[in-house]
Amino acid sequence: MRLPREEQIVRAICSDKFDRSSGRVSPSLFKGPNTSVSRLTVIPLPLQWRKLAATVQKLPGRKLERLGEIGVGALEDLGLDYVANGTPMKVTLSVVADPVPTNEAHAIIPENISAGLGSAICRVLTYHELPDGFTPERIEREG
Repeated sequence: MRLPREEQIVRAICSDKFDRSSGRVSPSLFKGPNTSVSRLTVIPLPLQWRKLAATVQKLPGRKLERLGEIGVGALEDLGLDYVANGTPMKVTLSVVADPVPTNEAHAIIPENISAGLGSAICRVLTYHELPDGFTPERIEREG
């Protein structure tokens, strides 16, 4: 099921895609096909942290650092308005519900996203920092 434009989604940002010293997120966060995201209408933001930490991090190396939020409509519009090297690309993007046993809010962006478009998406995300008292290690211990 294709998600409506009004829905908000988040993408987990782990240490392998985030440079803590510069605060920079890698454009490869959205590069390629079938990019996993999570729906805020199914699991609200405060509960996403535990759910995503349990499924995306691989301690001790890969830790959940933050979440990037965008509206489905904003994502679709960004693709249609995307210009690469002065050429309008008009990339059709969609978000499709794809619940899995470990995350009922799971969805995917099925289209193959270029590094340039991935970078454009990263520039417009609303970033959410780790909540107070939340550490990846704590989630690992408490489950």
